[in-house]
Amino acid sequence: MDFCDFSYGLERAHIYYSVEGSGDVKLLSVGLTGTIEEIRARLQQDCGSLVQEGVRIAIDELSKGRYTFLGCNIIEGELSFRNYERIKNLLKHFVAKLLTDQILQREEINIIRKIIDRNYSYLSVEERNIVLENSLNILNNGGALLEDFSLPARRSKILNRILEYLDDHHELVLDGFITFRLKDYRDQLAQIVDKAVDEYTMDVEYKEFIRILRYFVDVQRPQIEEVHVVIKANDTFKLLDTQGQPIHSQYLENFIARNSEEINYEDLLITALITIAPFNIMLHNLDAAKSPDLVDTIKNIFLGRVAICPGCNLCL
Repeated sequence: MDFCDFSYGLERAHIYYSVEGSGDVKLLSVGLTGTIEEIRARLQQDCGSLVQEGVRIAIDELSKGRYTFLGCNIIEGELSFRNYERIKNLLKHFVAKLLTDQILQREEINIIRKIIDRNYSYLSVEERNIVLENSLNILNNGGALLEDFSLPARRSKILNRILEYLDDHHELVLDGFITFRLKDYRDQLAQIVDKAVDEYTMDVEYKEFIRILRYFVDVQRPQIEEVHVVIKANDTFKLLDTQGQPIHSQYLENFIARNSEEINYEDLLITALITIAPFNIMLHNLDAAKSPDLVDTIKNIFLGRVAICPGCNLCL
């Protein structure tokens, strides 16, 4: 690099960098692992837009162990100090955006896999894959559950963190940056994995619960041909026979009397249906049901026995 002109005025100094031949001006360097072709191509495309600024930037590669460093060097042009800083700032934004996309699109899923393998090593490979799928589903569709960890929020936080780092450093190794500069990001991913494991555990327990109840239904002799279940707005329900007459159960009446202040009417409905064990169940007025899972649970327990009323006088 040759300093071709130093002109000092009374108020400020102007420095011009004239770049010729091998006197390249090194701007930034990024250390990556794995395949880098796509990243290099994108970086080259971004840097190509600086030609209109009168500056050509070359991307070189240097291998150090398992890392490949992509260096961005000015190879042609004349820059004032102010223009040099502006070009460098543009390049920082190019690199920060590119690395942010790399983290969100490639590294994020790998981080989640490592968290699952480290914290839940007792799970089988199949179970870990389910937890991974659940984790990604929470990330993509978590809504309010994520609070400040939605995709736009993650993108903004990571981008700003990279820009802050590049303000003081000319070299960034992506693995190290994620490990030491994005600890809070990794901690939040770990919380999402914990949530995904909770969901998986609850799903396993639910399926076991359904399996046991289905067994009771299968071994129990049906006591009635058909039951009409009318769900009411206050979370209660009516059980009617085919003639529209109430169905009474001494067991359920005693249960209600003993637990009148702590009754979960959805659980009570399922218990009532299992006790009566009808051949067929007709559900009425489903819009009044507060739990969207109630109908699915009844259908899962009484396989092939449940029908939904399209509308009748009982549904009014």
